[in-house]
Amino acid sequence: MTIDGEYVAWTRRSPLLDAIGGFQQHATDASKVAFDVDAPKVNARGFLHTGVIATVADVAIGHLLSNMSDPPVPLVTINISCDLLGSARLGDRVHGVIEATRVGRRLAAGQAVFSTDRVIARITALFVPAAG
Repeated sequence: MTIDGEYVAWTRRSPLLDAIGGFQQHATDASKVAFDVDAPKVNARGFLHTGVIATVADVAIGHLLSNMSDPPVPLVTINISCDLLGSARLGDRVHGVIEATRVGRRLAAGQAVFSTDRVIARITALFVPAAG
């Protein structure tokens, strides 16, 4: 199902993402994600919860990095850092752009920038291959 012409429902399901709900990926560009800030994603003051944006970044960066290997390598997050530069409110649309910064045999790194009409967060993350 296409959402707003460019985005489709997130295809990699997990119990956490299903509980929060409503994440999308770009139909043709794996480096872009989006979501609407709805009730399950906000704190008591109606702002996007930091945990939600960190979760979306963790999943999106990890999947982008994983899929850069053939075959894809399952990854485990070992560090994530969030710089919150603004806020999003209930009803806002948030877009994220994901970038790989390093993909090696033992370590992968990436970053994400999330924005509404302005940048609201920059996230960096480090991953290692999952123990098999």
